[in-house]
Amino acid sequence: MTLAGFLSAAVAAIAVPVMASSQPRDYTKFNVCEFIPGDAIARAVGAKLSHTRPTFDKNWSRCAYHVTDANGKPNGYVVWIQPAEDFEELKKYIDKPIRPVSGLGDAAYVFQDDDRRFKMNVKRGDLMFQATADTPESARKVADTVLAIVSKK
Repeated sequence: MTLAGFLSAAVAAIAVPVMASSQPRDYTKFNVCEFIPGDAIARAVGAKLSHTRPTFDKNWSRCAYHVTDANGKPNGYVVWIQPAEDFEELKKYIDKPIRPVSGLGDAAYVFQDDDRRFKMNVKRGDLMFQATADTPESARKVADTVLAIVSKK
């Protein structure tokens, strides 16, 4: 199942608002690109930020980070932020092996989707995030960076 199909199915199945500081998070306005700065993601993977592109939905928000490595090769990383309730629910839509990840947030797991990219889902407090990358190691670097920023806010 592709990430788009997996999230479309999950979004259709879930419509639970998340509380953050006693107020619902409005994902239609929550800019992941501002919350998780592109320079931080680029530093984490040893690259230079080219640009970011936010996407909004009523149940999640995401940012695509476009970077170039030291050799000028382009690459991309994506961070999705959505309600913590999605963490377990999304497992129902993953038809690939899921590996638990220790030492990351309240709980975490990683899998490789049909698009051959690695998705690391992390639950932390009232939200979950997904870091996507071309290797499990780079997905972990992105996830560690997102967790550090989320933990400060």
